Amino acid sequence: MSTSAVIPYSGTSQTAAQTSVSNSLGGGMDGMFMQLLITQLQNQDPTNPTDPTTFVTQLVGVNSLDQLTQINQLLQNAIGTSSTSSTGGQ
Repeated sequence: MSTSAVIPYSGTSQTAAQTSVSNSLGGGMDGMFMQLLITQLQNQDPTNPTDPTTFVTQLVGVNSLDQLTQINQLLQNAIGTSSTSSTGGQ
């Protein structure tokens, strides 16, 4: 029976993986959340893993914040265009 040597883990591939994930997800809230989630999973204590429902709760909170931010931007744009059109006609 042959065995292979254990190769120590280097942080280089981890950094490359995180860069790859952040590039594929974009720079929005979802990408930031996924990057934090991956980092949290990589650094958690194996004897005391995090409850999966916590991740779902965090994801719901991030999505709610993202939606509220988008609604706020849409309202600001609507207010800006309506005030521009009402003052531009005079």
